[in-house]
Amino acid sequence: MKVLGLLASYRRQGNSEVFLKEALMGAEDEGAEVEILRLTNYNIRPCTACGRCATGLKPCHLSDQFMWLLEKVYTYDAIILGSPVYYLTTPAILKLFSDRTVCEGYPTPLLGKPCAMILTYGNRGYNAYAFTVPNGLFLKWGMKVIDRALIHSTSPGDAFLDRVNQVRSKEIGRAVARATRTGEATYLGEPGVCPVCNDRIIRILKDNKTIQCPTCGIRGRLRFVGEELRAEFTEEAIRMGRFSPEQWYQHHMYHVELGKAWFMASKDQRKVIRKKYLTYLAPKVEEPAES
Repeated sequence: MKVLGLLASYRRQGNSEVFLKEALMGAEDEGAEVEILRLTNYNIRPCTACGRCATGLKPCHLSDQFMWLLEKVYTYDAIILGSPVYYLTTPAILKLFSDRTVCEGYPTPLLGKPCAMILTYGNRGYNAYAFTVPNGLFLKWGMKVIDRALIHSTSPGDAFLDRVNQVRSKEIGRAVARATRTGEATYLGEPGVCPVCNDRIIRILKDNKTIQCPTCGIRGRLRFVGEELRAEFTEEAIRMGRFSPEQWYQHHMYHVELGKAWFMASKDQRKVIRKKYLTYLAPKVEEPAES
């Protein structure tokens, strides 16, 4: 039973690293073999949107360490993410890694495996989108989220003094290891507005009646129960969320495949028009003046 601590923090011995290590200690208590991979230790280039992976030319052609890292991540039985929250959301390195997973097929080797996330933030009110990137990545992989924590840690080293959240993190690690061993991947965290990703972010669509979870794509309605505002989603909506097998199939057949067919049919026409924009205001690489 191998549990990975996936760390998206630049700071050595930072708060998110401390809580992640507590979680891995908890997983070890349950008999797991644990390891940490720090994303910032690896050369991960941005996705260039070349579309080659969509045509079946896999793996990604970019010369960096992403494919090696992804294949290594696939070998684990569970993942616990540790990450800080910077301006509203997780650091760019996690989004960079997540963007590159566009080259994956479906299902991934992580389908059905348990995971958890432990995020730390400094400024209250600046964490609204903390879980959007991690939720999108784990749900795309088809993993089962066991728990998630959002911990207020303002200063470097706050985690050293926060015994309450050290214990909380260790329990998350234990729960992930138990779920890995038993196969019972039940969500133990605080319920959110969305019953799929348990986030509390909603969009109000243009009809001003329908709401949508921006991560999962499920749609529902809001209504008041007394003074309490509640989001309601049908079982069918929940079942047909963005990351369900049915939606993955529809996305591939009606977006990816049709998009490829349209591109090939209009390829020659695009080449002629492209020339207009190729030379107009071509970006220049400018060197900053020496101070």
